[in-house]
Amino acid sequence: MDRAPQSGTLRFSDCPVCRQRNIDDFCRAFDRVRNRPHEVFQVKRCRGCGFGWTSPMPEPGQIASLYPSSYLGNTSKALDEFYSGRLKNSRSWRGEVEKVRLVERFVPSGNLLDVGCGDGRFLWALDPRRWQRNGADAAAETLQCVRERMPELRLVGGDIFSQSLHRDGYDVLTFWHVLEHLPEPRRVLERARSLLREGGWLFISLPNLQSLQARLFRSYWFPFDDVPRHLYHFSGPSLGLLLSQTGFRVHKRLLFSRYVNFHSLKHSLLHWSQDRCGSRLPYYALKPLLFLFPLLERLTGSYGILTVIAQK
Repeated sequence: MDRAPQSGTLRFSDCPVCRQRNIDDFCRAFDRVRNRPHEVFQVKRCRGCGFGWTSPMPEPGQIASLYPSSYLGNTSKALDEFYSGRLKNSRSWRGEVEKVRLVERFVPSGNLLDVGCGDGRFLWALDPRRWQRNGADAAAETLQCVRERMPELRLVGGDIFSQSLHRDGYDVLTFWHVLEHLPEPRRVLERARSLLREGGWLFISLPNLQSLQARLFRSYWFPFDDVPRHLYHFSGPSLGLLLSQTGFRVHKRLLFSRYVNFHSLKHSLLHWSQDRCGSRLPYYALKPLLFLFPLLERLTGSYGILTVIAQK
């Protein structure tokens, strides 16, 4: 990893969230999803609030090209498995049900918008008798495939700034591992607030740059596989400050979900084993210790996945 990409020009001289100038190079990372080890990016970090960003930052017009056609998986196959019942026996489906249960701990029903909904799988898991199910995503072909099979879903092509979305129209907005992908997170959150009704709820889940996992594994940390699609990297303090600055009240921070957190931990160790040792053998030797790591995370409150629930 010795050649920096030439694309992208956006760089920050101070932290975009807290405005401090105490910035360091957290680590270097490359695009593992597209297997481009020679295109190296820096993950910059504010030592004050823990906010991070990818440098150099891709230009807005380049971002769509960073997503391979396989990024969202085989939507048609997923729909077939959903209607046949096979999907409901999968671990990935249990993850969607977990999201529904989390939301319904705070809001029993209403009008919900899932930002960056992908194939809409989270929306599939919501009870249509309790929820008006809306989603927005830039993946036009994926959305069209879902519309043909699920016309009852309200799917909007584009981003959160689409004029098809209604101000003060939603009881809940969700960002499931999406905010880190979006340019200008402050504008995104300001727009999210304008879309929510008074007292509406915001659910954000994303990787935690201040976590034990991130600090231990650095370049090998699993969420960095998605650099440069992960434009920004959040900590608890930086996300809380950004939410406060955009008019939200943070209600709760929690670990969600344990499965996603452990998945990140497992694949981080696997990257370390393969890259540093050229073999999976160290991974298998150390794998039993992975089951003790969540205890250390719980004792320190420093999980690999950060989930924040806020209100307008």
